[in-house]
Amino acid sequence: MADVIQLWSPLIQGGFAVFALLLLGVNVWLVKQLLKVLKDNSQVIAGNTRAIESVATIASDTKGLMQQLRDELLKRPCLLDECGLDEQE
Repeated sequence: MADVIQLWSPLIQGGFAVFALLLLGVNVWLVKQLLKVLKDNSQVIAGNTRAIESVATIASDTKGLMQQLRDELLKRPCLLDECGLDEQE
């Protein structure tokens, strides 16, 4: 029995070494794929950030224009009786 184990021992050790190298190769490939995905996602995130900043700029410009319009409307005289609703209610 000991002769059989000694006969298979180098084969088993070699198989283990090949399997370990194969797993190492798979890990390296997975890390490369992960880095590629992270690089693509960072470009998407950067694009989204630029879009959000442009929308925020437009929103702040619109807010300023709305405040100017409000101020202009408040400067106009009131055409209703005592700046309220007509007394038809």
